[in-house]
Amino acid sequence: MTTKLLVNIFIRSLFIHSFLNFPRMQNLGFCFSLLPVLKQLHPAPEEEIAFLKRHLQLFNTHPYLSGAIIGSVVREELRTGGREGETAERQKNTFMAPYAAMGDPLFGGALKPFCSTVSVLLVFMGFAFAPVVYLLLFNPIHLWIRVKGFLVGLREGNGAFRYIAALNLPRLTAVIRSMALAVMGLLAAYVLFSFGADLKLRFPENIALSLAGLLTVLLSYRLIKAGIPQTALFYGYALLMLLGSWFLC
Repeated sequence: MTTKLLVNIFIRSLFIHSFLNFPRMQNLGFCFSLLPVLKQLHPAPEEEIAFLKRHLQLFNTHPYLSGAIIGSVVREELRTGGREGETAERQKNTFMAPYAAMGDPLFGGALKPFCSTVSVLLVFMGFAFAPVVYLLLFNPIHLWIRVKGFLVGLREGNGAFRYIAALNLPRLTAVIRSMALAVMGLLAAYVLFSFGADLKLRFPENIALSLAGLLTVLLSYRLIKAGIPQTALFYGYALLMLLGSWFLC
């Protein structure tokens, strides 16, 4: 197991979601990541066919947590010389669903909204490098989890699950969501005060707009807690604004 081989596999794993397809989801990306292993093993033709078949089966997890599974499977395939795939298949099928269930709320439901809101706030404040701030906030977290998960999977196999469990991703998701809501409140207050200053609104009108923004944030929080999707809220508010602007005009 050379460093060049491992780097090649990990870099390929970064593109696992690029091969997404509806019949078998990320199977092409997963198999693409493991091709360097197949080239190193040089198995017999029938074993090579079996290797490709088992890694072209359905695979679907959160791409940022796939590194731990890929590392575990690489370890197992190298250990057996690519001749016994039952353990590798069991590892994939066991962990892909739990990792997806933990990764989707964290990265899609918490971290991306938080980074986006911070960047939008910076845009309103006049910072030209807001997109760079987004990348600096978002990328280190998921890259660290991908690299560390991959290395732990290589070293410990199924033990990579202990690393993922130790991250306590549900707790981290709740913390980042709370931070995102706080930044959204700051963004709403900043936009409302700036809007009021530009229109030279009087003090009571400015306060009324600020209270309306605060109530909107609190209402959104309650609706999200009640199970209303954030996407539905976004499009619902956009529709209300369009209707409001139409009636006002």
